[in-house]
Amino acid sequence: MKVYFFGGKGGVGKTTVSSSFAVKVSEKGKKTLLISTDPAHSLSDVFNKKIEGEKKLSENLTAVEIDVYGEIKTYKERVIESSKAFLSKEVLKSLEEILENLEASPGIEDVVILEALSRIITQRWKKYDVFVVDTAPTGHTLGLLKTVGKLSNALEEIIKIKEKIEEFRYRAGKEKRVKAIEIIKERKRRFSKFSEIIYNYSVFIPVLIPEKLPLEETLRLVNSLISIGIKVEKVIVNRILPENPKDEFLKRRKEIEKKYVEEIEERLKGIEKIYIPLLEEEVVGYEKLKNFANFLEV
Repeated sequence: MKVYFFGGKGGVGKTTVSSSFAVKVSEKGKKTLLISTDPAHSLSDVFNKKIEGEKKLSENLTAVEIDVYGEIKTYKERVIESSKAFLSKEVLKSLEEILENLEASPGIEDVVILEALSRIITQRWKKYDVFVVDTAPTGHTLGLLKTVGKLSNALEEIIKIKEKIEEFRYRAGKEKRVKAIEIIKERKRRFSKFSEIIYNYSVFIPVLIPEKLPLEETLRLVNSLISIGIKVEKVIVNRILPENPKDEFLKRRKEIEKKYVEEIEERLKGIEKIYIPLLEEEVVGYEKLKNFANFLEV
């Protein structure tokens, strides 16, 4: 596998896990690109330095935080550019007005993150040995991955329709028509390649903690991913309490934890589990992430 997606319910430690994994493989000499699709931009926090779009963190490790608002702006510009060749001035003006309110539209983050992720990975496919993707919480991630396969086919149909529209010929010159079609064809090629990468070169590694809500969400995630053909070979169970705690509160918590660990073993049969202990200190900074990576047998 060349692309590793780490995801799960918010607050389970997936940014720490994905960042540590990226550090681990980069320290082994693999040229690694760590990408965050989470608008919260947690990579800057976990490495304790501003990423600000893209930053080289070591000889073999580069991190990228996708700028959602910047991507929305770029997306609007692309839509306008590809529409100029086949829309009248009046319709184009209405489209521009609609796009001005795009940031508040439901689901727009999914669209622009998918655009950015597909562009980053396909354009740099031969430049990096490993891609590590720190994804936003579960539902968002699944929405993105389910969309990939459908977009390439949809764009193919759009290209066919647009190439046939005679109205196209007198509303725009040949140069604009060719440019508009080429923009759509580029997206079609990109999503087709990205779809191939997702299904043939990628693995999804859920991260959870031994509690009811993260477990239930992880089960739904795993079943959904497997149903659409995405590989799930391992899960990481984070923040495991020490054995035989003396504190009464921790003893009670440990009993509850054992129940959920048993449930994890039973309900996620056939999938390898990696258990990571609860640590005394926060994992912040390159060296601590490097040490944390010792727990990862990924």
